[in-house]
Amino acid sequence: MIPAGSIEALLCRLAAVSEELARQLERRDPCYLESLETREELLAELLRLLPQAAPPPVARAALERIRQIGQACQREAEAMRREAEQALASLDRDLAYADSLRRLTSPSHGALVNIKG
Repeated sequence: MIPAGSIEALLCRLAAVSEELARQLERRDPCYLESLETREELLAELLRLLPQAAPPPVARAALERIRQIGQACQREAEAMRREAEQALASLDRDLAYADSLRRLTSPSHGALVNIKG
């Protein structure tokens, strides 16, 4: 039998790591990957330790809070994905514009930007 204290300690660690992950995602901190890996490891350990029967009320409350934090993390991750897609699209436009300016100022097209000409 697994002592309830070790499950509670694991739940506390999992909640703390989940909350830190949410903060890192909000700040767009690239260290979120380490927190994500730690959270996944703790979840795997928790699944191994929890009995197949329903967990005690304290564990259920902690698991619900962890689930809510996980949903917030997922929303932030989706927002980051959308921001990255938009940034990459903007970068593509900027690169195309820079390339066109480079071509205009090249010796073969220099007359196009020669005001005096």
